[in-house]
Amino acid sequence: MPDRLPRVLTLVAFLVGVGVITGAAMVPAAPFDTMANSIRIAETTDRTSARPGDTVHYTVTVTNTGTTAISGAAITDDLSGVADDATILPASASADTGRASFSSPELRWEGDLASGAKATISYSARVNDRPSGDSRLTSRVTSGTTGNNCPAGGEDPACGTTMPVAR
Repeated sequence: MPDRLPRVLTLVAFLVGVGVITGAAMVPAAPFDTMANSIRIAETTDRTSARPGDTVHYTVTVTNTGTTAISGAAITDDLSGVADDATILPASASADTGRASFSSPELRWEGDLASGAKATISYSARVNDRPSGDSRLTSRVTSGTTGNNCPAGGEDPACGTTMPVAR
């Protein structure tokens, strides 16, 4: 029995740490605190390739997947890789909740999201008649909001789009 005691004590310490055993002095474990604030960001387009003169419609969805409301969630969509071959249509920037705005070369959104709520941000770009860039429309969303999947320097493919432009 004495050789099992360290394993039993380890199990009890683990159960207290993750919150299975409750008590007046229990402090929640850090991983559960950070999960309270969590947003999932995804960007999509309405097509897989574009030609000169086409209008491409972009949608960015920001979903609060955490357990608490988030005040001031924010994203920035770097459109410099779109603007080299297309014209961003600033008047097309909109959001069903919060506020979307465009200031070349970035689309920005900020808003509050209840737990489980989502915001849909959209904008459009028209491919130039004579594309002069790299023949790709590339966008990349980043966010400084705690618990997001698109931090600066992140690599989640949901955080951006790349579309070839035919010449």
